[in-house]
Amino acid sequence: MRRHISSYGLWAVWLASRAVLFSLVTAPGMIDDVGLYQRWYTCCLSRHVFPAGDPLWQYPPGAGVVFWLAGHLPGRYTDSFTLLAIGCDLAVTLLLCAAPRRGGSLAGAWYWVCAVPVLGTITIGRLDIIPVAISVAAASVTKRGGVRGLLIGAGAAVKAWPVTLLAGAAPGQRRRVLAAAAAVLAATCVAFRGPTMSFLAHQGAREVEIESVAATPFLIWRHAGWHGAVVYRYGAMQLSGEDVTIALDASRLCLVLIAAAVAVWSLWVGRDRGRWRPEFAADAPLAVTLLVLVASPLLSVQYVLWVIGLAAACLANRGTTQRPVALILLAVAGLTVAIYPAMWHPLLEGSGAVTGVLMTRNALLVAAAAVSCRRILGYRAPPRPGNSPGAGGVATVRRGRGVSLQASGSLRSRVSAETAAAAAIAAAARNAAAGDRLST
Repeated sequence: MRRHISSYGLWAVWLASRAVLFSLVTAPGMIDDVGLYQRWYTCCLSRHVFPAGDPLWQYPPGAGVVFWLAGHLPGRYTDSFTLLAIGCDLAVTLLLCAAPRRGGSLAGAWYWVCAVPVLGTITIGRLDIIPVAISVAAASVTKRGGVRGLLIGAGAAVKAWPVTLLAGAAPGQRRRVLAAAAAVLAATCVAFRGPTMSFLAHQGAREVEIESVAATPFLIWRHAGWHGAVVYRYGAMQLSGEDVTIALDASRLCLVLIAAAVAVWSLWVGRDRGRWRPEFAADAPLAVTLLVLVASPLLSVQYVLWVIGLAAACLANRGTTQRPVALILLAVAGLTVAIYPAMWHPLLEGSGAVTGVLMTRNALLVAAAAVSCRRILGYRAPPRPGNSPGAGGVATVRRGRGVSLQASGSLRSRVSAETAAAAAIAAAARNAAAGDRLST
């Protein structure tokens, strides 16, 4: 009964909050990215041409398919895209609600349903909800590597970041996951070669975004005499001035190092030198995505939705290591919305108070990444019954780097000897009792 009440309450919150978000996004005069999507559809995508020449086109080709699909749904483009986004939100909620049937928890569904309203209209007013839905589906598929790889490839074809889910592939499934994801991405690149190259060129031209962690020292320096400026380029507010190039190069180097570190960790786990757990299917992608957000020179407001979705997928598993991280991310989401749009213009003008809010948000994001990685790397599985010396099973002894299992032959021999002795004593007792009866 309690479970049904919790489920009814969850869906009541979902219906109420999504109705409010839909009315806000589709309200007359609402300015958001949906207007840009509609412009691309009207000028190009409706004619089966990608807006490759537009510097604001910074998406993989799969995004064009989403924008084209929204234009072919009935009604206004804004209404159609918003309904498509809410449909993806609904799919995420259903996936997370199904977790208890697989032995999971309803906490992930509650987290998602309540966190989306915290981020506000950006959740259903931008493209990112689509790859988030695909990523949550991929994180939920833990036993079928091919299906997981196909979903990862599909998500990356819409927006590149879901490749971080490759870190959550189980050691025995890695080849299937990689092969399936690579096949989808290769097919996308072959089918849409021109827009693919355009997307890469426009993304590579972007510099340090004002909201990013890399920009935080410059925002502080601005109050101590930095002579740089904030300029609008490629659809975002970016830093321009002395030493910005150094920060940009450092960010890109960090991204390369993160990729190398994840590859090393995957090999280490694959060779049984670490302890792979089923929970890592969602926990590891969350950690990697947080590292990418911290190191990246780009950190738009909607990027927070990525880690919110992955955190919800983590909480759907009762054994997750990421519960503290999920709580930190709720605070990150709240501060992100406080900055944009409410405090956006004061931030651009150099307000010290708003800069402090952004610093706090970025510090929490760094803390979330650190806690996430530490809890994965330092995870120790609880001892299983029978795996400790003296428990009647095989003793586990840690030697140097690895863990070796000692043979239990001597233990079996001792048990056999004790059993034989007990049998002999019992036989002697029976014989003595029989003799007593005969003498009587």
